[in-house]
Amino acid sequence: MIVDVHYHQIPMLPEELAPLLAEDLVRAAKIMGVKAEKAELIKALLGSQDMSGEKLARRMETAGIDFQVICAVDNAASPHFSPELAQLQNQLVADVARKHPGKMIALAGVDPRRPDALDMLKRCFEELGMRGLKYHSDYGFDPAGPESYKLLAYLERNDGILLAHTGPLPPPSRSKFAETALLADIAVDFPSLRVIAAHMGQCNWRPFASLATMQPNLYGDLAMWAPYAFGKYELFCRELRDLLDYAGADKVLFATDDPISCAVVDTREWIRVIRELPEKAPAGIRFTREEVDGILGGNAARMLRLSA
Repeated sequence: MIVDVHYHQIPMLPEELAPLLAEDLVRAAKIMGVKAEKAELIKALLGSQDMSGEKLARRMETAGIDFQVICAVDNAASPHFSPELAQLQNQLVADVARKHPGKMIALAGVDPRRPDALDMLKRCFEELGMRGLKYHSDYGFDPAGPESYKLLAYLERNDGILLAHTGPLPPPSRSKFAETALLADIAVDFPSLRVIAAHMGQCNWRPFASLATMQPNLYGDLAMWAPYAFGKYELFCRELRDLLDYAGADKVLFATDDPISCAVVDTREWIRVIRELPEKAPAGIRFTREEVDGILGGNAARMLRLSA
């Protein structure tokens, strides 16, 4: 079973955001040792807009993905992102998940800095059938700050999931708000809330691993790790092996960050690289089939309670 816990369903992409995303994709392509033109990446990102979810469904079939967590993103600091636009996006993302029962769940994009953030989240759950919340705290807020706590309390009461970005991103992202350590208090004050640290802090994964060791409901995903798997395979294997040994092999979940990442990374190849780790890892680094099966889907299936 293949479960992807991190997909940005994009019904509409503001044109000013595409160049920022493309800049990070140029960095990813450089790690992989391939040339990528920013203009072509912008074009690909704008072409990833998917109002109906048809592109997502085709991509799942082509890549062999059995279950998908899709999310929206909100940014109260952006003059281009009104509450009305944020809720329209949430509705469109929720509509896609409802078309594919048993294959997808949707997470709402709600910035906790909005005065009516709790009402927005309640509508996403109670009217739209969404199952969790996506935070991009690098937009400038503390994911465990006072304004966030009312949303987290609602999530916990309603058995929701928090997918929180961790790890640095290029400016204008405020990366100090994306430190994994900022998630620590959530486990204290909301002990039954399931939290996924998106990207696990990327190359700064050790703070995630130290927290995951101590916090039963903290997981991490492999989104944005693919460029290292393709461009620096031995480093990828060594870091992943250490991460699994510290955090526990059951805490790591497969993710793609598509349709952003797939502008430079072939999703099928990303799955293949992980699947073949037991056979192809460098000398002295060992992965078991059980670990790999857990990463690709077993861990997420348990965390998401897909068998329930």
